[in-house]
Amino acid sequence: MSSALALALFLVPLAIAVFNLFLTDAQSTLERDVLHAAVMVDPAFSATDQTELPKPASNEQLGLYNASGKRVLGTGPATADDSVRLALTGQSTQSNTDGWIVFAVPVSSAESVTGAVRSAIPITIVWQRTVLVWVALLLVAAVTRAAGAFAARSVARRVIRPMEDIARAAQSLGNGQFEARTTPAGIPELDRAGAALNSTAKRLDDLVQRERQLSANASHQLRTPLTGLRMVLESALTDPDADLRATLAQAIERADQLDLTIDQLIVLGRGGASGAPVDATAHLDAADRKWRGLLAAQSRPLRVESDSGLPLVTLVPGALDQMLDVLIENALRHGTGEVTLRGRQVDGAVAIDVEDEGSGLAIGEEIFLHGLSHNGGSGLGLALARRLAEDHGGRLLLSARMPHTRFTVVLPAAGQPEQDS
Repeated sequence: MSSALALALFLVPLAIAVFNLFLTDAQSTLERDVLHAAVMVDPAFSATDQTELPKPASNEQLGLYNASGKRVLGTGPATADDSVRLALTGQSTQSNTDGWIVFAVPVSSAESVTGAVRSAIPITIVWQRTVLVWVALLLVAAVTRAAGAFAARSVARRVIRPMEDIARAAQSLGNGQFEARTTPAGIPELDRAGAALNSTAKRLDDLVQRERQLSANASHQLRTPLTGLRMVLESALTDPDADLRATLAQAIERADQLDLTIDQLIVLGRGGASGAPVDATAHLDAADRKWRGLLAAQSRPLRVESDSGLPLVTLVPGALDQMLDVLIENALRHGTGEVTLRGRQVDGAVAIDVEDEGSGLAIGEEIFLHGLSHNGGSGLGLALARRLAEDHGGRLLLSARMPHTRFTVVLPAAGQPEQDS
């Protein structure tokens, strides 16, 4: 509607100007022709037979009138009209009457008017020329409006589609579908908005994934401390001669381990914590104290060995404890016989082996895939341990399947470059 109004405001004055231009042109042509004819006429034309008029244009009347107002040569009314009568009085005249544009000039001799020359064309000729231009203008206006509408729709589609894409992505985020992303549209402002939304979606997705992993890892890693606490309490219940004070002390120790495990999982799960130099030997000793009783309850010994002078490794607090817990629990639940922890130094790194006397593991490296278990486990622990090792620049390997199952954690010594994963 606005484009049509703009075109109308432009075309109406232009159409009027076109008509006035053609009218002025027609009047100028008539004036030139009538003056030219008057110059060619002999003032004593009534006494000679050699008077001639220029050939007029098509549809133009050009006539010579004598002093009495009678047409003696050319075309036009047979007797003088108002314009000719005024010309016979010595006045040049121009008028638009009865659908004609008329010019009349006197023919003089010795200061006396001997006749008049009249030139005229129908005003319909001006209207015809004007209408043709108007039609052309209307066609141009129609084409312009159609082109404008097409361009407007194209621009609108180009703008609306990415806006709808952003709206859909925002709605998906609101519905919890954090994988939603927008695609670049080539419009800087919308692309910046889409990039900001994509960045927010990625952060939300990462946050939710970390929280989900935290929940899954917590359920896995808390199971063993809870089992140990339950064993202490059940042992006291079944033994009437049990030392309650000693039992409570053990229960409190187990509860402290449980609390520590929760804190460690929260720090590791949410990320952002900085690493610090860690003595791997001290953590091997802590694992010995934590797991010896649980393994002994199943008549399985635990042996801890460590090279002297192991270098420090840079880890987030709790990371090594969680990796050892996963590997020892895996040996407890799925292995057999004695469990051996061995710390050793290897070419700028510290390697920790966790080995049991089981053999014939059915699968290889795919055992570390999240959610994959070879014998009914949750498939969470080994995936967590490998991720923790890689997050600290190390590796977790299934280093032996025969004759016994052995997992090895390799961590770069403090100050050494990270291992290729």
